[in-house]
This record gives sequence, C-alpha cells and structure tokens, in this order.
Amino acid sequence: VAHYTDFDFYYHVLDEAQYIKNSNTQNARAVKSVRAVRRFALTGTPVENRLAELWSIFDFLMPGFLFSRRTFMNRFEVPIQRQEDRVAEHLRQMVAPFILRRLKQEVLTELPPKTERVLPADMERPQRQVYLSAIADLRRQLTGQGKLTGRQRITVLSHLTRLRQICCDPRLCCEGYSGESGKLD
Repeated sequence: VAHYTDFDFYYHVLDEAQYIKNSNTQNARAVKSVRAVRRFALTGTPVENRLAELWSIFDFLMPGFLFSRRTFMNRFEVPIQRQEDRVAEHLRQMVAPFILRRLKQEVLTELPPKTERVLPADMERPQRQVYLSAIADLRRQLTGQGKLTGRQRITVLSHLTRLRQICCDPRLCCEGYSGESGKLD
C-alpha cells in the first residue's frame, strides 16, 4: 500500500467493499490512505447488515459525509437501535442518492449458469494423524462435561477453527509441522 500512497489517482474502485466494513482493520486503513479524486465501492453484501459497516464504506467514499465514527454512532446508530424511525429515515435519505442497489431478480438474466466442480482434496497421512490427534484432544476435554458454559463453547469454537486450519494446511497452526498438505498440494 505504501507504494500506492505515492500517487494521486483519478478513480479508486473498491470491489468487495465489505472487506472494509470494520473501519479499524488494516485493510480499511490501507484502502482509505490511497488518494483519489473519485471513489466507488462495489459489494454484493447488503449494506443493511450493521450501521457501522455502512459508516466505514462511506468513510472510504466520502470521508466526513456521515461525520466522525463517534458522532455517527450517537446521532444515528444508537437511536436507530432504539427503533427511532425518523432517524432511520433521515439516514436513508442521506445515503440513498449514493447507493445503486439491484435486486437478485434484476440481475439473474445477466448471470452465467452456475458451474460447480467438486475437487476432493484428501489429507496426507501425517496431516490426517495431526487432525485425528486434535479431535482426540477435543474429545478428552469434552468428556463428561454435560452442558457447556460460555467459556467452554468458545473453546470448542477455537478447536473447530484449529481443525479447519489443519485441513487446509497444518502449518497454519502447528509450529514445526513438516509433513505434506493434501489441500495445498
């Protein structure tokens, strides 16, 4: 990104703009640091998900248009969460001129037919051993637990993430792993 901040661009088109929905991420800060006269943001994700996401995308498009993050939160986010319809309508009126929204039914005729290819990626033997060991470890931790507490649920989620990483490539979470990875190969 540092390379791009040396230039002044006329257009800055951000595809998959939902990747900057969290304004505190490195992605968002990097994209917003590029100088351009005109900016466009494209996303297939509805902008109604969370108001903070809408603010972050507009902060890229027109910094300050929706005020600072804190002002936006106080002026729009909190009142809208309290079901204040007039505030929601005011925000809708502010952003509507800048949003072109096409519904799925409108674009279906333009889309090519869906193509699916199933490519199995079997785990290699060392990878499978790491995976089975991780499952055994999780089972040991959960044996006799009964109903899980909030903290235990988080632990289960972290183990599931670890299992997913092992399936992709054990080097993502297992330091010193030197075996093969079926999916990577």
